[in-house]
Amino acid sequence: PAHLGSRAGGVQPLGTVKKITHPAPGARGFTLIELMVVISIVAIVGAVLLDRLQIYQEQAEKAAMRQMAGTLQSALNLQFAERLVRQRESTLEQLAQENPMKWLVKPPQNYYGEYFDPPISRIPTGNWFFDLKTHYLVYVVNRGEHFRADPEGRKWVRYRAKVVYNPPDAGSPAAGPPRIAGLVLEEVEPYQWF
Repeated sequence: PAHLGSRAGGVQPLGTVKKITHPAPGARGFTLIELMVVISIVAIVGAVLLDRLQIYQEQAEKAAMRQMAGTLQSALNLQFAERLVRQRESTLEQLAQENPMKWLVKPPQNYYGEYFDPPISRIPTGNWFFDLKTHYLVYVVNRGEHFRADPEGRKWVRYRAKVVYNPPDAGSPAAGPPRIAGLVLEEVEPYQWF
C-alpha cells in the first residue's frame, strides 16, 4: 500500500475512533437568553450613538453656516473700509444691496448662485443662494430636525446687509444728514435651531 504519512499528523487508519472531549465541569457557553440580552444591549447602544451622531452633524452644519456668515461680515467690513479709504462714501448704501458672495475671492462649494425669487424646493438643501428680488443671502438648511421652520414651512436662514448710522449729535445746531458708521450682515428674522 501507499505510504499515507505518520500517525501524528496524517490520516488515521480505518477503525480508529477519535475521542470527543467534553467541556470541563463548571465551564459553559452562552445560553440563548444571554445572547439575546447582549445583542439587545449592543443594539440600544448603537441606536443612541447613531442619534448622537446625527445631532453632532446638525450642530456642525449650524456652525459652518454661522462661520460663513462671519466670513461674509469680515468681507463686508473690508469693502466698507476700502470705500472709505478711496473716498467713495456715496457708494456705501449701494453696498448693502450687493451679493456678499461676490466679495469673496472664491465662493464656497455650497454656493448655488443668484436667483430671482426662486421656489425654495428648487435649491438643494445645505446650499446658499442670493435672492435678486429681496437682496437676501439665503441658507437652505439640510439637517433640520431641530430647526423651527417659518410659518410657511421653509427651513432657511436669510441674511441681509444693513447700513448702520451714527446717532446725530444732540448738541449740534446743524447736525446735517446722519453719517454711516458701518454695515452689518444681520438675520432677516430670528431663527431657532436647537
